[in-house]
Amino acid sequence: MKKIFIISLLIASCNNNNYELNVSSLFSNQMVLQQAQSNPIWGTASPYSKITLKSSWGEKISTQTDKEGHWMVLLPTPKFEKELHSRSQKIEITDGLEVIEITDILIGEVWLASGQSNMQWKMNECENCVINQEDEIKNSENNFIRMFSVPQDFSGETIKSVKWYAASPNNTGKFSATAYYFSKNLYKKLGIPIGIVNTSWGGTRVEAWMSPKKLNLLDETKSLIPKDYSFFGSQDYIKRQNDSLKKVNKKKYGYNYFPLPEPSNEKKWEELDLSDITYKDPKFDDSLWEKWHPIFDTYGFKSEGKFEAAFEESDPLLSNGTIWFRVSINISDTSKDYFLNIEKGIDDSDQTYFNGILIGNTNDPTGERNYLIPKKIIKKGENLISFRITDFGGPGGFNSPVIIRSGNQKIKIPFENFKFKHHGFIYSNNIIVHNLKPDKLKILSKKNRSDIMSVPQLLDRNGFSAMYESMLSPVIPFGIKGVIWYQGESNVSNYYEYTNLFSAMIEDWRSAWSSDDLPFYFAQIAPFIYEKSAISQGLRDAQRKTLYKTKNTGMAVLLDIGEEKDIHPENKKDVGERLALHALKNQYNFNLVANGPLYKNHVSKGSEIEVSFDDIANGLVSNGKLRGFEIAAKDSIFYPALAEIVNNKIIVSSNQVMNPIHVRYGWKNWFVGTLFNSEGLPASSFSSL
Repeated sequence: MKKIFIISLLIASCNNNNYELNVSSLFSNQMVLQQAQSNPIWGTASPYSKITLKSSWGEKISTQTDKEGHWMVLLPTPKFEKELHSRSQKIEITDGLEVIEITDILIGEVWLASGQSNMQWKMNECENCVINQEDEIKNSENNFIRMFSVPQDFSGETIKSVKWYAASPNNTGKFSATAYYFSKNLYKKLGIPIGIVNTSWGGTRVEAWMSPKKLNLLDETKSLIPKDYSFFGSQDYIKRQNDSLKKVNKKKYGYNYFPLPEPSNEKKWEELDLSDITYKDPKFDDSLWEKWHPIFDTYGFKSEGKFEAAFEESDPLLSNGTIWFRVSINISDTSKDYFLNIEKGIDDSDQTYFNGILIGNTNDPTGERNYLIPKKIIKKGENLISFRITDFGGPGGFNSPVIIRSGNQKIKIPFENFKFKHHGFIYSNNIIVHNLKPDKLKILSKKNRSDIMSVPQLLDRNGFSAMYESMLSPVIPFGIKGVIWYQGESNVSNYYEYTNLFSAMIEDWRSAWSSDDLPFYFAQIAPFIYEKSAISQGLRDAQRKTLYKTKNTGMAVLLDIGEEKDIHPENKKDVGERLALHALKNQYNFNLVANGPLYKNHVSKGSEIEVSFDDIANGLVSNGKLRGFEIAAKDSIFYPALAEIVNNKIIVSSNQVMNPIHVRYGWKNWFVGTLFNSEGLPASSFSSL
């Protein structure tokens, strides 16, 4: 996209034009426009000025800006025809003083991709984080698959410099993996340019993705926010309230509040002084720090470096925040450089020091750390590695072992060699430095906690409407065919509300796009061990029920591709392709099966239950022995049951239940599906209760 000044500066100044002609960054070089519809295009210019838009396919439209300088036009696009539209198109926009020229435009099919970390997950998120990622990226050259990714930024400034990118070995690594496989499969079947607008943010709940207006209509949320609530409009009031409460807490407990830097601003993280600068120094006395004691519970052997190994995951003040780690390592050969490698990264942010010198500074919860340790800073004998790790929410800490390597030499540093200090809480967009000793920290009083948490959340990704206003509003009402969605992990704790909340969010988005039947296809969350108290199967069932509550939706079942100890399954290929099946069937009229078997009904027959399913294709099949079925009598106490396929129905029985009336399948946090249809698509977990 480029601007061309066509009138002299003298004339411009005579007209007293204080507003530059601008267009939203969504409309930039290499963009994809939805075919065969009127696409909104918007921007700003001088108030009451005439805006004229001309396209290379023959459309010319004019409008006038409003009193604040905003303008929008609806640009019709033709139906894609390979002979006419495979070559790039262009648009010119002028206010009579300037011209904006947008080039290399393709006309095709555009989809919005959104959700939390499993949709955000990039093709090159970390080494071995996506199946076959190296070959896939290397062979991804395709000018007809393009993506625009909305940045995670509350200020609204970063998006102004974001661009569209075409799939290529240089670009595809930055693409959402799920969205890439979705678009790749659509292109393979349609042969039409595919555009993806990706707006996703890890660790976000569904309430953050709804407008204030919608939240005020829902029983689940209307009592929690004021009727005139606006996420950004409430910030000044909250800031004044926060400043007052912070002063009280500092005087009462000695807490110091430090604003949480934007995750993308690594320079600010490098310069951030939390009164902890001496902790990186090899001479610092850490004798009062605790020894790390890895445990193997919820997260198992893969995650013994997680914060949750020391603090309960259900405790948001202690299992999140800033923790310092220090460990000594003996190096005898100082004649060569080394690398510090953590294959699956650190969640979320780290500043890593070697002998007090910064060697790495990264804000990426899953990206591989591979920090150079130059030989000039290595001492023969004992050397100190120190980490300041900040976790913003959810599981935090080391995602895999810390390895020191040089060539073929590898040194794995056991986590039990580490010493650590919990240095600060994370709350209300602040790091709250406490300097509490370990014994006091673990018995933090209810009064102390309530004082900290009385500070309202400020610019929090899970604030009500936070994602709607910062991540979705900038792309409304960009012309799209439909939506793909992968979220739900952050709502496991209130799974019983999710069907209503999620259905309401879909309605909210359809209203924003003025389309009552905008296609909306979502991934059912994959099985994962979670903590023992979690009921993620309840969330999966809430997603299943959304299919019946909300029209024109579809669900990709992932019961067969989860990973017990990793909430981010490596298999994003099947996720994207299963989402694409729904689009191909419903929007592009392909004769195919898009769903796995979905529970239809059941009938009690003496000591057995007969279960019927929809979407069985040419029949039900099992992957080995059918497992995961349970039945219950009227007392609703479930027992494991035997199950077999008979005439494309499932017959379930247990010698512990003589008169069963309830049945369920896959009703665990962690479970591998065994029931499929003839197309190889897995059945969803379900409960008849």
